[in-house]
Amino acid sequence: MNRSATAWWACLGTIGSELSALATVVLSMPLRPLFAADEFDPRAPHPTPVLLVHGFLGDPTNFLVLRRFLSARGVRNFVSFRYGPGLDVVRLASRLCRAIDAVRASTGAPQVDIVAHSLGGLVARRVVKRYRGVHRLVTLGAPCIGGAIAPQEIAVFGDADLLVPVPRVAHGRQGRLVVLPGCGHLGLLYAPAALREVAAHLATPVEDRTLPPAPQPLKAA
Repeated sequence: MNRSATAWWACLGTIGSELSALATVVLSMPLRPLFAADEFDPRAPHPTPVLLVHGFLGDPTNFLVLRRFLSARGVRNFVSFRYGPGLDVVRLASRLCRAIDAVRASTGAPQVDIVAHSLGGLVARRVVKRYRGVHRLVTLGAPCIGGAIAPQEIAVFGDADLLVPVPRVAHGRQGRLVVLPGCGHLGLLYAPAALREVAAHLATPVEDRTLPPAPQPLKAA
């Protein structure tokens, strides 16, 4: 098989995966009421609350497959952060910061972990750089605008993502960037390789030496 034919079949495979992911997104939305009563279990193998932040025009049900995957591995303390259509990253970051404070106050957990998709990752990254309340961050297809990714972050991208291309960032001692072959933007929510990356990072210790010296308030514009 020549290169053009191989590329064509790879393209068709990516399109099929994205359509499948889109169907999963749509079919999962009626299950939204199931996410209204998340409970905190301090006896869980992974007691740190995991805050799930969807992308632009997304929904908490986008993480249904991920939640099941993580639950089977002892990660069961989930909290969904919801927001409506909007691109005001500063204001959303302020809201997310308050949500983190509320989770910490209600559970007694010193920090939270965050898994965020697309725009949600951009918002979470802003919070992490200014606030001590986040232990680990996983971003899935989140735009990387200027500078390195956060120290406690793993940034996962798909090389077939047409919405958010793989960035060129200087890592140094910063977080880690992972590129998944043949994966599109929505596919990052469901691809087995992406799910494994999320689970692995949530189980990885993060050193506090790379965090800001003190919490800094986030102000909405």
